[in-house]
Amino acid sequence: MIAVLAVQPLLSQDPPTPAQGPEFGGSSPIGLVVTLFMLIALVFLIRSMNKHLRKVPPTFDPVEPDQSGESPDEAGTAATGPGGAATAGSGGAADRPPSGS
Repeated sequence: MIAVLAVQPLLSQDPPTPAQGPEFGGSSPIGLVVTLFMLIALVFLIRSMNKHLRKVPPTFDPVEPDQSGESPDEAGTAATGPGGAATAGSGGAADRPPSGS
């Protein structure tokens, strides 16, 4: 009962007025400019995406090997190792066994 009597004067008061002015929440010309800029940027992004999507092949099936049995990838790397250095018969230091002293 005492709590109800203590809260009752607070409930009968008017709420405080907001700290913003009367134009708070209204739109401004800057908002229009930003919205138009975003729409123009969206149009350019969609056009760019369409250009790139036209370049995509219709299927991503693997390329069939040539008649020789080697794929184009293996033909260029047969004589060279992973670093591009020749691996077979190069006569380099990598082919010689380490010398034991």
